[in-house]
Amino acid sequence: MTFINDMQERDLTLLQTLDGRAITYTPDAGSPRSISGMLQEFTEIVNQGSVDVMATYPVLSVRSVDIPEIATGDAITVAAVNYKVVNIRPDNEGIIELILEKL
Repeated sequence: MTFINDMQERDLTLLQTLDGRAITYTPDAGSPRSISGMLQEFTEIVNQGSVDVMATYPVLSVRSVDIPEIATGDAITVAAVNYKVVNIRPDNEGIIELILEKL
């Protein structure tokens, strides 16, 4: 087993251990399939002039090898809640953070 394959397996084990929820990925022009990932809520402070606003949004971390064709607008379902992908942030280490919007 190569180092990269070993790290991909470790990433999968970590994601499954941290968040065991059922996740379905449906590409815009494809069939749905199950993937593993970890869903979190991120909160950040956004400066809106004289007022700071707190923004909260869902972020799904997945292995890039599991969804190489990921694109904005693709559908994600986590525990019967539907989302669409609005931003994709790869870390260049094998994990992609998907910024989601609840539908």
